[in-house]
Amino acid sequence: MIRAYLRRAWRVGRTYYLVTLITLLAVMVFVIAQFVFIIITVNPENIHGVKMPIEEAVAFTRVLMLIILIGMTSLMVSLLSATIVLGTIQADIQNGVFEVLFGNGVSDRDLIKALYIVGLSSFAMFYLLAKALMIIPLYIVIPKILSTLMVATLLAPFGVGLFTTGLSVLIGLSKPKYFKISTGIGSTKNLAFTMVSLPGLIILFSIMIPIITTATSATSYPATLLRVLNVAMIIVSIVMAVLSVIIAFKTQVNRVGLIMRGEEP
Repeated sequence: MIRAYLRRAWRVGRTYYLVTLITLLAVMVFVIAQFVFIIITVNPENIHGVKMPIEEAVAFTRVLMLIILIGMTSLMVSLLSATIVLGTIQADIQNGVFEVLFGNGVSDRDLIKALYIVGLSSFAMFYLLAKALMIIPLYIVIPKILSTLMVATLLAPFGVGLFTTGLSVLIGLSKPKYFKISTGIGSTKNLAFTMVSLPGLIILFSIMIPIITTATSATSYPATLLRVLNVAMIIVSIVMAVLSVIIAFKTQVNRVGLIMRGEEP
């Protein structure tokens, strides 16, 4: 039963939020392409407000833009994977699929595992696409700049994306009523979607912004600060990836809410 559910789950999530997915995917490609172009074409004439010597200012501006791009990529990849997981859960709530699953003896753990696999597979596809768009041109043109943040470039979207996947499983299966609460952003942006999307990005940017703010006031290349930022992003990304599994498999499945389509007694 669970294998049959897995075969259709990704397709259901994709179809349910198809317009949202296409929009997010287009935005991700545009943002990555724009930032990559800016990073590659930075020159002394278009640098303003950086007090460092010219060569250091160019290198710092490129690194700074790369850090911002890492954050934006993390946001887009996590939103895309969350959309698939939450779209699957919401569609199955409305179509009465969970009643059939529970009636056929599907355990909570099997259901959690299936949805986590859905999240991982969708995340992997979007992650690889984002990394290809981002890393290949930067590695060809400015490999030295990319190498300074290569590990963080790979791990930050990975950690945030997995963390968001875990939260998607947790919120989607334990709080189905949140699919009924609108945030006012639109019919596909309910409270459940907002709740799983924000935490990972808040954690990541709370680390990035203070160090970036301090570094921009430096009069010489802030190598130490950037190394600290790189290490901090790597550590936090690993912790978030590990927490993803813990969060997902600690989910208390709300069977009543799922069967009653979010209308809990």
